[in-house]
Amino acid sequence: MDKAENAYQMYSDYIDSTIISYNGPFDAQVLSVIAENIEYSLSNNPRVSKKIFKIFIELAQNISYYSAEKQKNEEGNFFGSGILMLREMVDHYSFSTGNIVEKHQVLPVIQKCETINMLDREKLRQYKRKLRNMPSGTPGGGNIGLVQVALTADYPLEYEVVTVDESTSFYILNVRVNKS
Repeated sequence: MDKAENAYQMYSDYIDSTIISYNGPFDAQVLSVIAENIEYSLSNNPRVSKKIFKIFIELAQNISYYSAEKQKNEEGNFFGSGILMLREMVDHYSFSTGNIVEKHQVLPVIQKCETINMLDREKLRQYKRKLRNMPSGTPGGGNIGLVQVALTADYPLEYEVVTVDESTSFYILNVRVNKS
């Protein structure tokens, strides 16, 4: 298979499996439309729809608040910008997000993901309570959303960080939820 056939096959695989794809600012209006699309697209499986919706809310808020790339909406407010994609695979759904982050944010988010992935469900619940009880602004506090995502998902968090330039990176998070 030559490079053109490989590229077309990859494109076909993504088109065939993609339910929702979005790139842009994560403001309330856009998030409302995406939420409706998720609920409609997965209406045949309410349990999975609820899980994906919870994951969507947490990850969309992370992009809205923490993305280093900001865009102004029609009202003049700035919101974080990024991408999301919901794909249907044979036995699971794959929900992916990505956004630009400042270099100083990379190590803490990687450490948070690694910590979360090492914990079983009960330890995740304890960790969430610990984070919730930390005073506001405490280093290492917050990020309860990622813990909630891990509690909702059926697999460990999958993440990747790609260097963009000397001051920013692109942070990708993928979460999988079983169809059954």
